[in-house]
Amino acid sequence: MPHTPRNTQPFAGTRDRFGPELRQRDYAQSVLAHYAHTRGYDRLEVPALERKSSFSRQIVGASPWPEWNPKGVFELDVPDYGPGHTRTYENTPAVLIPEGTVSVARWLASVMPAQTLPLKVFYDLPCWRNEAVDTLSPGKAREFRQFGVEILGVASPAADAEIITFIDGALRALGVPEHSVRVRISDVALFRTLAEQSGFEEQTTVAVKECLDALAECRAGKDPDRARELTTRLNTLLAGRPAETVRRWQAMAHHDSGDIDPDLLATLGEVAPGHLEQLASTTQALRQAGLNTVIDLGVVRSHEYYTGLAFEVDVVLEDTSFVEIAGGGRYDHLIGHFASHGPGTVPASGFAFGMERLLAVMDACGAFTGAPTHQRSHHFGPSTADRLLVPTSTGDPVRDYLRAYTATRGRTDGQRVDLWVGEAADTNSLHRYAQARHIPETTSC
Repeated sequence: MPHTPRNTQPFAGTRDRFGPELRQRDYAQSVLAHYAHTRGYDRLEVPALERKSSFSRQIVGASPWPEWNPKGVFELDVPDYGPGHTRTYENTPAVLIPEGTVSVARWLASVMPAQTLPLKVFYDLPCWRNEAVDTLSPGKAREFRQFGVEILGVASPAADAEIITFIDGALRALGVPEHSVRVRISDVALFRTLAEQSGFEEQTTVAVKECLDALAECRAGKDPDRARELTTRLNTLLAGRPAETVRRWQAMAHHDSGDIDPDLLATLGEVAPGHLEQLASTTQALRQAGLNTVIDLGVVRSHEYYTGLAFEVDVVLEDTSFVEIAGGGRYDHLIGHFASHGPGTVPASGFAFGMERLLAVMDACGAFTGAPTHQRSHHFGPSTADRLLVPTSTGDPVRDYLRAYTATRGRTDGQRVDLWVGEAADTNSLHRYAQARHIPETTSC
């Protein structure tokens, strides 16, 4: 076959990379990995191939990620050949992984109950989504990388606070100015309950969720011109519903105060009693710990597997903004769908950076000006941390965790410090955790 220029080019939405760009990515990945190790996290690597059944409706729901379309994954069959490739024992439908969380959940189900929970893991993975070629852009490609962190096996809201402080600390380690990070949080349980009370069928639930999440992006500054069209679409979806139902959904969709005010509480407080109050308390505690946190009830994350606290993270600089460079939340049912002999529900919380977006942020912040010369230590033994710090319990796990976090932030003298996010009173679990991770010292704070 004659050689043509087309044969020298990669597929649309993928890129050859060489030189300075890769050196920048290598640096960012090394900083993130080092930071994760200093917080007591261990690295997990999963294969690029995942069974197609892992992304079935029974496991991830109707919308595993924003703008989900079943054609949006790269599918292939994986044949198990016999000797000489003359016989096929099995032919399994598979996909190139489109994101990391599902594979992490599948992995944990495969190793339970051998692992001592909670587990703190991080990963750095190539991902693939078969995006429509006419929608491709520098920020939306078919091949991209994710750096993610998951806390597996703990239901305490302190784990959610830990994930958010991890993002803030990691961004500062990468050179992002401290006060430029904005965290927008919500509670998916409120959305789920209201959708059920409204009698929405699955298709309507997914469509309303995507409208709300897109409107939240508009408020954050991403393509705000879409807001009118999205509002019209939402109104069409709500047409014919009872007035009280419409009023509640409009309050969710257009919430822009950043707080839980009395009118909002009067409108939505009865939908999921206690959730708005807990969201307000968590936000106040995060603010007191120095994190720029706002409440936006439209942040419902299109991923169907989220069950509780959800958040998106932006970087707002003087001359530009980067919306949703990270997103995540709590997903308490996903792992249980994989575990045939484990518990039906394994609580978990996590997030992921889009590495390409993160590199653009670092470049705008001047992180690559000059040659970074950070000295980094490496640890090859079984210990995941030098010290396990246990917050003193006052009955409010989020505030207890954040008090301990702020007391140690930047004052660890190079030690790897793992902050306990389980119940402080559960000393048996605490000791099992420290023993399983070979952490030599446990102290209270």
